[in-house]
Amino acid sequence: MKQMLVFLISASLLFSCQGQPNQHGNAPITGQLSNSSGEMIFLQDVNSGKGINLDSCKLNDKGEFGFQTKVPAKGFYNLTLNPDNFATLILDPSEKVVITGDAKNLGYTYKTEGSADTKLYIDFNTFAMDNRKKLNILKQKQDSIQGVFQFYVNQNKDPRKADSLSKVLEPGFNKLSAETMVLLKDADNYAASFIDKNPTSFANLAALQLMSDKEASFPYFEKVSESMKKKFPDQKNLKAFYDYVDKMKRLNVGSLAPEIKLSSPEGKEIALSSLRGKIVLVDFWASWCGPCRKENPNVKKIYEEYHSKGFEVFSVSLDKDKKAWTKAIADDKLSWTHVSDLGYWQSSVVPLYDIKGIPMTVLLDKEGRIVAKNLRGEQLAAKVAELLK
Repeated sequence: MKQMLVFLISASLLFSCQGQPNQHGNAPITGQLSNSSGEMIFLQDVNSGKGINLDSCKLNDKGEFGFQTKVPAKGFYNLTLNPDNFATLILDPSEKVVITGDAKNLGYTYKTEGSADTKLYIDFNTFAMDNRKKLNILKQKQDSIQGVFQFYVNQNKDPRKADSLSKVLEPGFNKLSAETMVLLKDADNYAASFIDKNPTSFANLAALQLMSDKEASFPYFEKVSESMKKKFPDQKNLKAFYDYVDKMKRLNVGSLAPEIKLSSPEGKEIALSSLRGKIVLVDFWASWCGPCRKENPNVKKIYEEYHSKGFEVFSVSLDKDKKAWTKAIADDKLSWTHVSDLGYWQSSVVPLYDIKGIPMTVLLDKEGRIVAKNLRGEQLAAKVAELLK
């Protein structure tokens, strides 16, 4: 059972190396692996995102091992034979855990006794890997259909024949797309049910990763965060997860948009909140951003159609050169509100709105609450029209 990604959460760690397995009969973490041949095995803390060795030993001639070192805190740990052959565990310092499996294929075969959270993780991961396998098969089929189409187009150079072939292949694409949506929905439902049954399990950090739409699944992120805060209020290696959910909450649909107060090209400070009472598109862009410049005509068209009805655009530039910024505004004939601190990627708005790339848009209702993100073209026009009704 190959491991899926989990939230990687920080902790302070120590390195230690213990003796041979026959010295570890009463060790807190013991096990026996079949098909072994005297390999070294490592206990690694992965809460920081790196495999940091806590302990290691050599499997004896029976495949037995034991670690005297207790894990520093409840969290995620790997039992590792090599970088491609490992088992993910959820361990607690108070537990005494026994692990079994096949040394040749540990990640797909391991089982545990004494760790309830690890058992939950294994059950969940069995579903997750099966779901991912099915998605990969669908992707391969889609790539195959696309390959046939592309080969035919490249060989024939006839747009009429290409259009004819496209009509033949299109039902296959649609079928694969529908099957993909079913698999993603199955994964969402399974993860939601898993979390509902085990709201305080560390395995939920993996379950949340399976959800296909993080924003739509925000109630589950919040549920796990609140449940775990009550049970583990001082757990240091959960802080990054709690912070992540807090950031999601701040920028989630329905939340009041974080305030922005920056200067216009004329040097006047303008606050986003000053536009309350209007439907506002907060548009993060820059003069040097090609996709942003290509999108500007689309935004301009919507602005010209709906501005008189109560629609405003609040453009926030990540430029660092004022001349380039103002020239782009003039060249693209953008007649709405513009602000910037000319901070480039160090701009104050980057962490405030968790900006990973531009163009990025956030649509606000008349009260300044987030309605949607990254809408483009017809979708944006339709949503603006709906909000202005």
